[in-house]
Amino acid sequence: MGQPLAETDFNTTDASSDEPILGATHYPAGTEVAAKLVKTIGSHWGKRPLHAEGVVDTSALLTAEDLDRLIDSRTLRVSQLWVCNQGRNLPPSTYMSVGEQPRSRSVSSTADVRRIMTLASEGSPDPVKVAQHVANGASLTINQVDQYIPNLRAMCEQFETETHIRAGVILFVSPPSAQAFSLHADPHDIIVMQTHGTKQWEIHPTVWERENDPTADIRRLVMKPGDMLYVPEGTPHVVRTNEDGLSIHQTIQFNVPRYDKLATKVLTQAFEQYCQEQRFSGAAPILRGGGSRIAEDLAPRIAGFAEALKNIDLGALVDQHLKSVVPKQRTLATGRLVAIAAADKVTGDTLLRRTVPFNITVQDGAVHTVFGRRQLSSPLTTEKALTAIAEADDSFTSDALSDELDAASRLLLCQRLVREGALALA
Repeated sequence: MGQPLAETDFNTTDASSDEPILGATHYPAGTEVAAKLVKTIGSHWGKRPLHAEGVVDTSALLTAEDLDRLIDSRTLRVSQLWVCNQGRNLPPSTYMSVGEQPRSRSVSSTADVRRIMTLASEGSPDPVKVAQHVANGASLTINQVDQYIPNLRAMCEQFETETHIRAGVILFVSPPSAQAFSLHADPHDIIVMQTHGTKQWEIHPTVWERENDPTADIRRLVMKPGDMLYVPEGTPHVVRTNEDGLSIHQTIQFNVPRYDKLATKVLTQAFEQYCQEQRFSGAAPILRGGGSRIAEDLAPRIAGFAEALKNIDLGALVDQHLKSVVPKQRTLATGRLVAIAAADKVTGDTLLRRTVPFNITVQDGAVHTVFGRRQLSSPLTTEKALTAIAEADDSFTSDALSDELDAASRLLLCQRLVREGALALA
């Protein structure tokens, strides 16, 4: 069995790759709503709106009390909180408290000082001023909410695992009888989840419907708590709050891949590669009347590119593009101090569970385990134990792992993984 493992036998670094790590992942209770939403939308993706009543578990989403706590925490920045009244974004100075500039800091790094001063000067929301604006008929938009709320971040992770599409959450708060924006179309797809109050939606035909369904007409519907609404990219719509009270809804925003945009990206990528191979990167004429000269120079290159397209490796170009847009594994940040403290409680019979997928490789005489954006390097003797953890769907104990390691080594391995946030107490 060899010598027992020591803490120095483990080395954790940033993962050498941002490749997505796919597989079964544990999510906080309630955030399985993302999988249900994806399944509910079904064949409507990128084509038609879909209103489904009562399909959202609102316990996994934010309440009015949660919003109060978030705004009162003063962690939001100017770029993340918008206050809008009658279609006009209000100046941040009317609802933000600007922090005092630090007079002196015992910090050796000038970069740290600049960072502190930037955060202080950017300011944070004043809860009293924000509430007063809402009372006066203003609406709130809070961007990147998934960065602050673990359940919403886990929901985005689950959505990204289901679809391989990057996603984020925006939250909207509207007072009674409010209309923040006039008729408009978003540059992304949205899934709306109503959590409080009601809201009237007027949805015009989608891009797909305008091209494929001449009978498509304007839809009018009312969103109630627990309802879900899917609206494809570029769909004109207008939203109004009813007179009966405050409305809160949370929106997952993302972009469903579309053939026209995919073809544009792939062809642009191919033409850039062709120009590099042909060394066609010189400066074009800037004098007036140079258009004919440019067209004359471009003509043979474009003709050559058209000929080269016959032998293009389209599959490789598509894979290359998709690789650039597939979501990256999110950094394990929330709960790290709790994880470090929890590691002290782990014994041989403590039930553990895996919190993220593992990707295990053996290279250069060591085992490399990637989880999230972290990589643990360990001796070859840990391979069987790590593989068992990677394949475990249920809880386990360190004593139940491969006996290729002695009990003390198995325990040390599990404690290290708990500290890194890759395992948690079941």
